[in-house]
Amino acid sequence: MSQMRSTNVPMAVLLAPVQPGLDLDCREIHQMIRELAVGIYCLNQIPSISLDANYDQSTSCSLPPAYFDTRIGQMLIAVDYMLKALWHGAYMPKEKRVRFSELWRSSMDIDADGIPQTERTACAEFCQAGLIDISKEPEFRGIYDEDMNEDPTYDPNSIEEKTFFMQFADYMLLKLIFTTTEVQQYDNVFKFDAAYHLCNAIRLTEDHLDTTTYQRLQQRLALQQKLLKKHLEKKLQIRKYIAYLKLMTFLIPFIISLKRKNKVPNLNRLLQPYSDDKVKTERELPPILLGSDFKCQHFTYAPNQYFHLHGGIEYDVGTPKLEDQLLDPDAPYRKHYPIPIMDFNGKSYYVIGIELEPFYLLLKSQWWGAINELISTLKPKRLPVTDNQAMDQFKKRFGYKKAIKCKSLPFGMKAAAERGLAAIFLTFCRKTSISSLSITDECGYAVIHHAAIHNHVPIICQVIKAPQTINQRRFGPTALHLAAQCSSLEALHFLLAIRADYWIPDERGWLPIHFAAFYDNVACITVLYRKNPELLEAEAQADYQSTPLLLAAVSGALDTMQYLFSLQVNWRKKDTQGNNIIHLAVLNFHTEVLKYLIELHNRDLPVWKTLVGMLNCESIRRKEMAVKCLEVLCLAKNNYWKSILDAGTIPSLINLLKSDDIKLECITVGVLSNISTHESIARAFVEAGGISVLIKLLATDEPELLSRCAVILYDIAQLDNNQVSIAELGGIPALVKLLEYDIQDLLVNVINCIRVLCTHNAENQLKVKDCMGIEPLVRFLNSDSDVLLAVASAAIAELARGNFKMQDAIAEAQVVGPLVELLRGRKIGVQVKGAMAIEALCEKNAYIQMRFLAKSVTRFLLKLLKAFHLKVKEQGAATLWALAGQTLKQQKFMAEQIGYNLIIDMLLSPSDKMQCVGGEAVIALSKDSAIHQNQICAGNGIAPLVRLLRSGRIAEGTLLSVIRALGTMCVGYPFTGRICYIAFCL
Repeated sequence: MSQMRSTNVPMAVLLAPVQPGLDLDCREIHQMIRELAVGIYCLNQIPSISLDANYDQSTSCSLPPAYFDTRIGQMLIAVDYMLKALWHGAYMPKEKRVRFSELWRSSMDIDADGIPQTERTACAEFCQAGLIDISKEPEFRGIYDEDMNEDPTYDPNSIEEKTFFMQFADYMLLKLIFTTTEVQQYDNVFKFDAAYHLCNAIRLTEDHLDTTTYQRLQQRLALQQKLLKKHLEKKLQIRKYIAYLKLMTFLIPFIISLKRKNKVPNLNRLLQPYSDDKVKTERELPPILLGSDFKCQHFTYAPNQYFHLHGGIEYDVGTPKLEDQLLDPDAPYRKHYPIPIMDFNGKSYYVIGIELEPFYLLLKSQWWGAINELISTLKPKRLPVTDNQAMDQFKKRFGYKKAIKCKSLPFGMKAAAERGLAAIFLTFCRKTSISSLSITDECGYAVIHHAAIHNHVPIICQVIKAPQTINQRRFGPTALHLAAQCSSLEALHFLLAIRADYWIPDERGWLPIHFAAFYDNVACITVLYRKNPELLEAEAQADYQSTPLLLAAVSGALDTMQYLFSLQVNWRKKDTQGNNIIHLAVLNFHTEVLKYLIELHNRDLPVWKTLVGMLNCESIRRKEMAVKCLEVLCLAKNNYWKSILDAGTIPSLINLLKSDDIKLECITVGVLSNISTHESIARAFVEAGGISVLIKLLATDEPELLSRCAVILYDIAQLDNNQVSIAELGGIPALVKLLEYDIQDLLVNVINCIRVLCTHNAENQLKVKDCMGIEPLVRFLNSDSDVLLAVASAAIAELARGNFKMQDAIAEAQVVGPLVELLRGRKIGVQVKGAMAIEALCEKNAYIQMRFLAKSVTRFLLKLLKAFHLKVKEQGAATLWALAGQTLKQQKFMAEQIGYNLIIDMLLSPSDKMQCVGGEAVIALSKDSAIHQNQICAGNGIAPLVRLLRSGRIAEGTLLSVIRALGTMCVGYPFTGRICYIAFCL
């Protein structure tokens, strides 16, 4: 905004993009302009908020004093509280929150150390006061049921991950940073756009947080951020507040620029301000806790353990380069309530007019002069706070025990710097020499380092009285490095304003911009880029001479990479090891970065070919990381399997299966099992000689590897003549041997593979018998697992289908009893598979039919005919008619068991199978039986047969059955009566 041109017109016109579905209030905007003018012109403060923990787990709302009891302060608190409520999964409405904030300490009987002494249950007290699971709000219902994780190898909700994450929970924070993305000016008209970034920071230095730990934490934090970004603006009121905060993103630097040009908004021309009671801001927020039934799993606390919130909102007061935009100076706008809207270049904008007047700082007759004079009278000549007042503040923040330690000047100054207690810090500064401000603590940090980490500019203002502290090193990093690392935007702005050296490297040769890039702090990169664009291509002086883009790829800082790409940085750059951004993303397993690079479709960044190159290299680590990334990417999008195939990946993966490295082979087979469902992949695998490699791997003793091999063979066996190829290469004996394992997932995949190999293949069926594979399958019918029961039944069905030898062999293995018991169960899916096995065993085999009928299996199968799902009814009907055999006597018996009503229901069914069975049952009943013929006629059984006869979409076999049924019904009756009846129906 330093480029803003002066104008003699006493009014500025702002064009702000219209937010769809929002009705912004002109009075709110005038209130914001009034509050910003007072805050900037009189107190030199811009809006921000920081939520900080107190010793008793309550949360301090740290606003700049200029924005206490203001509408801006209320908006900042509301938006930040909603952000933290979504992050933690618990929420308390404002009215109840304000009331509970006054009562909760007495209700819980909090002692001087912040420990509750009451016997009351904290959860009951908090929920009674109005705390709720935020996912029960209409706008947020079911948000925590969404799965944001696209990495099948990572479980963010595992006990191990949750425990690890909670070790660092108190040091993590989420913050919103609002920034101006575009500014254009023509004369007195300004058009702008703004956005916000949701970023995280972990306020730990690299002594306590190594890069591996950081990246592991980021993997879980990134999923949480993705969820919050998606749902933060779902509540209308919050969306409206965010729209106002975006407007302030431009108003803040605009008003600062007006002050430099001796202009000021004319507050007398604004709408009336809100009364004081309507703009009260909360100074403190009560703790929150998670109930036992709360859905959010981001944090894991003990039952009835309440906790504080932490984070904040900041503004990037810098702006992009001002652009000239040829607007019509006479563009119409209406100055009335609500805010006028105009269209420009196909986009709608709010038109906001601000009348200006001259600004002279010493003019005491104006409002700013009166406020400045009042402020000058309030400045005390004594120390800002007394010792007792300082002790009270320390007790409130830290509790009694730590407050006592703060009496020591070094410890007290460090504590005040970390919490931003500016008045106390100034008091301590006056009690000590300026040179002591640069003294380091036991960890090697000076006060300025702590202030930079925690983003407290007022503390830094005091510290820089000792000039040597501005660029003071702590072994390597300066305050500027730490501000860039911890996303301390205001501290970064201030340090650059006082000319902190941004070219000083740390011990690894990293500049502040390298820290900002590695830790994914886009706003900090933006500030440094505006300071000096050359920083974007700055190489680290040590390590691997990495640029900010390369370091962003190392840490998986996707937002940073997107921002750097928008600035057209050199994406072809490689480090001293020859790694480009693709290699680094692969080596550090950042699949989100790889997906972004794939979608760029940049010829200079061929992700798939690079992955193939890494698969074919000599380095075991490169091979392993490349195949791990492929395991995630192959499932990331439906069309990625085609890209994997086209890149020539399959032969490279097969070579990895010959590596004798079990871990590498297991991951590789995982990739292939994920994509082998596609016929092109399966055929390419077979052509590359993959079948023999898989069968060789079946001799290993790694269950996961064996299971995945079985999955691939299952997919391959369904294509072409691969059943024969697998059998000839010894696949069946190897698979049957795996039935000895007691691991359900492995057994399910192996049994499914055996089933597919035996489908319509008598030779393979007999091979399973010769390999003693029948007995284990029958044994699984006694399993407690429904899944195992179902797959074993389906496999037995395919082993027996159309093969008398196999039917008899399976029957001799005592299969009848377990299958009948299986039908007694209550799981419909399992019963259907059991019925399928019975059908295949009984097909044209009178001996086995008699054995099942002797077990009264019919009454269990009849229940399937009464089921709701058509597929279940079909299987029940097919199995019953398989039991009916080929003799008329047995068929008539089965038809009588089914009954007239169910037979007629079959004829009325839309299923060809059931229609055919119904027709066969009518034939069996009516043949040589006038009684049954009469009963069928009385039950209106002729009409469905005639309807089927007239149908144009009936199957040929069903049509023949219907014709035979009608013919059978006519035999044995007086000619005239029967023919007339049928003719009438036709």
